[in-house]
Amino acid sequence: MTDSRPNIVYVTAHPDDSSNAMGATALLLKDRYDVHVLCATRGERGIRGKTYAEAGAIREKEEAAACALMGAQLTFLDRVNGELYADKAICDMVAGILTDLRPAAVFTLWPINEHEDHTAVYEITMKALLLSDLRGTTEVYMGENDIGGQTNQFVPDIYVDISGVIEQKRAMVACHRSQYPSEERREYIIRRNAIRGMMARCPFAEAFKTLYPVTTGRWGRPSGALLLDL
Repeated sequence: MTDSRPNIVYVTAHPDDSSNAMGATALLLKDRYDVHVLCATRGERGIRGKTYAEAGAIREKEEAAACALMGAQLTFLDRVNGELYADKAICDMVAGILTDLRPAAVFTLWPINEHEDHTAVYEITMKALLLSDLRGTTEVYMGENDIGGQTNQFVPDIYVDISGVIEQKRAMVACHRSQYPSEERREYIIRRNAIRGMMARCPFAEAFKTLYPVTTGRWGRPSGALLLDL
């Protein structure tokens, strides 16, 4: 964090969520904002044949490498994959961080999702925004981490053209070898960006839902959405 630049905060459930859903957008934001990633768990259940401790250690390193590429400061919230709830302790913890950072925007995951941790991290984010008195003044964006599968009923409000940083996104996704061991698995994510790009009339895009309608007059900005300034 610096004294001169505003902050952006990503609140995610697992180590690969930020790279998968919105990593390229962070690359576009990092020259204007200090980017912070709050990762609720270390993805302890995410590697077959590994203990929670072993998997968590592997995935922690993967996320640290990806965050280094996106220029983000990484903080783990020390919950366990599959045991994430929007309880008072973690909501208060995130609210405290948001109060300190006073972010211009908060990014999290779309809650209509078959993975309960993704729904929980959305709930944590919303409650933390309320507790920190940032609801209604801080922009809120929700990203997708699948298309037509894990993430459902996701109709984008904003598309971010990531064509100029698509190779950097590939590199971020490749950091998560435990989750995407093959090129086919990694390119599945990039194909989603290509599909969103077709919708936005550009080669590759990341898509977002907004908590509030995109309109003039909100947050003191003509567009009401800083993503439209990228």
